[in-house]
Amino acid sequence: MEVIPPQREPKHSPSFVAKTLILGLIALLLLIPLLMVEGLVSSRQYEGRKATQEITSRWGESQNILTPVLVVPYTPDVKDAQESALYLIPEEVSADAVLDIENRHRSIYEVAVYTAHVDLSGTWRAEEIRRALSEVKGTYDLSRAKVALSTSDATGYRDIVRIKVNGKEYKMKNDPSLSTLTTCIDDNYGDLMEVTYLSDRDVTSAPLSADLPLSDDEEGALRDLSFSLKTDIAGSEHFGLLAVGVSAKSSIKGNWPDPSFRGKKLPDDYSINEGDFEARWSTFAEDNLLTESGQQTLLRNSHFVSLLRPVDNYAQTERSVKYGILVIALTLLSVYLVELTLRRRGGSINLLSYVLTGLSLVLFYTLLLSMSEVIGFGLAYLISAVMTIGLNTIYFRMILPETRKALLLGGIMTLLYLIIYVLMQLESYALLIGSLVLFVILAIVMYISAKTLRD
Repeated sequence: MEVIPPQREPKHSPSFVAKTLILGLIALLLLIPLLMVEGLVSSRQYEGRKATQEITSRWGESQNILTPVLVVPYTPDVKDAQESALYLIPEEVSADAVLDIENRHRSIYEVAVYTAHVDLSGTWRAEEIRRALSEVKGTYDLSRAKVALSTSDATGYRDIVRIKVNGKEYKMKNDPSLSTLTTCIDDNYGDLMEVTYLSDRDVTSAPLSADLPLSDDEEGALRDLSFSLKTDIAGSEHFGLLAVGVSAKSSIKGNWPDPSFRGKKLPDDYSINEGDFEARWSTFAEDNLLTESGQQTLLRNSHFVSLLRPVDNYAQTERSVKYGILVIALTLLSVYLVELTLRRRGGSINLLSYVLTGLSLVLFYTLLLSMSEVIGFGLAYLISAVMTIGLNTIYFRMILPETRKALLLGGIMTLLYLIIYVLMQLESYALLIGSLVLFVILAIVMYISAKTLRD
């Protein structure tokens, strides 16, 4: 009796076209759980920020210190003018800070906090004070002069702040009337706050001041004013120095392995060792006299040390999720190409298998998010990828007639996850290399599909 072999289904049959369209729809529908995972990442990131703020609100926010300025009340020489202030920056200023840094934990979250030991000193030259005041078009009152210091979070001071001027000690107190200095500190944090999600922080900056009556008459000739100030201030995540002086030198050092230097000026010189860093700056100002409208000159000399790690687990996970549709589409396409080879012998792969494979690829990102919170992104990515690839390879072996094809699909998934991980590390060249990789993959897929459909 003659056995009639089964007839192959034509590749252009309606069922073939319909299944192709259905697979495209499945890939699009898998965007829904993928977007839900992205929302979960944002939610966990928000919870992390809340935990961080709970710690920083009790310890101290990010700190930026504006070195002392001499404040002289004056009234412009115009009709109905309101009293304003002149800000005289020192001729020379030195600002040094040593950060004692530690990690504080809340549940699974941690944040870097520090105690900054700050040492400030400088000198206002009498002749420069006279020269600056002689250029003022208005009246000024040296008898009500003040020396002022400003920080972004005044609650971080560990003790009463005292400043020595020409050897005499003055106790400094809050002075909210010096709004320009407060605004200067807040504006200086603008870009940094946006980058580090601190835009909703409560602003507790308030300048400190001490009365420093001066005179320039025959009874009390104006002299050079040399100041020194030492204080400890607590803060977290960022520390900044806004060293303002005609000539200013500053340095920041601390026990942190991954500092990020930011601000208007990068360090002139720095060193980063295995567990600590040190950076030094030299800055200059064109003039030592500022009015309230000239506060941007103060910002020119600002510099920060960021204690945040360059990319946190949530940012990396969010980036990997954005590649999710690419991984899903290429994996399902690979499975479909394998099915095309099976169709020549009358075989096929059930649509349910495609759905289950796609869902396992979405679950990868949930595993990645949950593990990265505990063991870090790199190890979490490796473990999640091994689990996902292993699960699918075993599943492919159960539904496919040949072990070789199951191992091939497992190898393709391994290559995809490896490529995505490398792209996330490259940053600057990710778009270029990603485009080239996609082009090569598309060329391979076009070749295989053309050969399969032709046979």
